[in-house]
Amino acid sequence: MDRQGPPGLLPAVHEGDEDAVVRLLRAGADPEEADEDGQTALYLAAVADAPGLVRLLLAAGADPDRLSRGTDAPLCGAACGGHEQVVRALLGAGAAVDLEEEYGFRALTWAVQLGHAGVVSALLAAGAAPDRPGPGGEPPLVAA
Repeated sequence: MDRQGPPGLLPAVHEGDEDAVVRLLRAGADPEEADEDGQTALYLAAVADAPGLVRLLLAAGADPDRLSRGTDAPLCGAACGGHEQVVRALLGAGAAVDLEEEYGFRALTWAVQLGHAGVVSALLAAGAAPDRPGPGGEPPLVAA
C-alpha cells in the first residue's frame, strides 16, 4: 500500500515539472507513489525520458527495481525507449541490470531488439548478460 503525502506528485511527474517534484518530495510526498493502475512515479519518469526527475525520485528513496503494475521495470521502460541518460541514472542507483519483467523481457532484450546501441553499450558495461534467453528462448543478440 502506498503512503499518501501531499497531492500532486504524479501530475508533476507527468508534466515534467522538476521544481514541483522537489517541493512535493520535501513536503513528504512518497517517491514510491503509484497511480490507480499501479504505475509508479519512477516508471513514468523513466519512460518519459526525464533523467532529472528519475534522479530526484531515486535520491528521495524510490526503488529502482520496483515493478510498475507488478510487471514493468523502470530500467526496461527506459531501455525500450532508448533513453540512455535514464538508463545510466537507474544503473547508477543500483538497478538490477538483468531484472526480468513479465514474459521474460529484460532491458538488454528491449534495447537490442529496438536498435538502441547506446543503451546496449551502457547495459553491457554494467554487466548485463548477453547470453540470457529472452521471451522466445534466444539470447538477445541472436534474436536481434
